[in-house]
Amino acid sequence: MKTETIVTLSRLNCNGCVRNVTKALQTLPEVEIVQTDTSTKAVHLRYPESQVSLEQIRTVLHEAGYPAVRKQSVSEN
Repeated sequence: MKTETIVTLSRLNCNGCVRNVTKALQTLPEVEIVQTDTSTKAVHLRYPESQVSLEQIRTVLHEAGYPAVRKQSVSEN
């Protein structure tokens, strides 16, 4: 089962930020980036909760310099 979540990052301002966030998230198994929007500072993710936790995602983003300020569950598949 995969969970979809939208994470808002206060420092997601440009394409360079998108590349950095993507690179950081690629270190986690099975995390898919569905969409990234710099205008809303939102990253829409899909990931298997059996392999990755939201806390792990938040930690990786924080370590990359992009602390999550909010998250919103989208759905579970």
